[in-house]
Amino acid sequence: MKNARPRVFVFSREYPPTVIGGTSTVARNLSVGLAAEGWQVAVITTNPRAGQDEREEISGVVVHRTGTGVVYDENTGLASAMMRGHRMLHRAAARLAGELGRPAVVALPDLFCYPEAALSARSLRAPMINILLQDFRTLTRYDRDTHHVASGVSADAGHLFALEEKSLRGSAHVAFISQALADAVISHYPDLDTGRSVIHLGVDATEIASIAAAGDERARLRASLPAVARSRPLLVACGRLVPVKGFAALLRAVAALGSQGVTPYLVLVGVGPEEPDLRRLAAGLGIAGQVALVGDIPRRTALTWMSMATAAVVPSLWESFCYVCAEMMAFGRPVVATTVDSLNELMPTEE
Repeated sequence: MKNARPRVFVFSREYPPTVIGGTSTVARNLSVGLAAEGWQVAVITTNPRAGQDEREEISGVVVHRTGTGVVYDENTGLASAMMRGHRMLHRAAARLAGELGRPAVVALPDLFCYPEAALSARSLRAPMINILLQDFRTLTRYDRDTHHVASGVSADAGHLFALEEKSLRGSAHVAFISQALADAVISHYPDLDTGRSVIHLGVDATEIASIAAAGDERARLRASLPAVARSRPLLVACGRLVPVKGFAALLRAVAALGSQGVTPYLVLVGVGPEEPDLRRLAAGLGIAGQVALVGDIPRRTALTWMSMATAAVVPSLWESFCYVCAEMMAFGRPVVATTVDSLNELMPTEE
């Protein structure tokens, strides 16, 4: 059947994304993009309603939700609850292959789905393409304790290193999301002979346009600010509240601007273990009234804050790509960022 559309199975714990940045956004944009290019795309993902599988189609993508009962598991390694989830997703892929036909490719944008993706690729005789999003051996150097993978979810560094290496050596091809990430990862595994490429991520132009046109949503958020903040320059930063994101330095910069007669208002989107320390730091610097930590808000609300920024700020100490920076740029907002790693690829000149 020469005219048959190629089929790809995509593994992701979350689909579509409900949070800013990261794995689930890559899974969504990859899946929708391949569907637009004529691929038959099936996403195998979780369903927090335990014991209940669901099937739906979103933007031309078949989404099979497996009744795992959880999306993110707090355990790493071989914890029984985690292994149960891996087995359920593997079985779902086998059922899908029986219904739809074998995939030509298995895509892995979510490293934590590696066990079921690797088993499925082997049993279905399809190559596994690993879309690698992080360099854990570099990233975990900035952690104070365990590595915080997502809101409320931590992982042991040793387990992360083992998983990263297995996925690299067990894939038919690795797509790195920036040259900086490729260089960093390959330096850890100089004997790695897996095929590789560098493909920068892209934003969802339809999503960006929808939010840019929603003036009523921006008006509601603007009205939620304290009255004194509405006439000030609005700075917006977004990310997990962990040391590598550099938010402590950002608070000090806001305080320093005050000594120059500039008093911006900072909206900081995200949650994480550093939140109490950041609140104490803001109070100690005397800028608590200039900073709003808005927490774990819906993705659309976070993007709306970005679209409103007088200037967006990315103070990271390390980034493998930085979706947040790309999305802020897509809104046409001025971006102030550190000159590190992949941010130099996203913003190669002052313009």
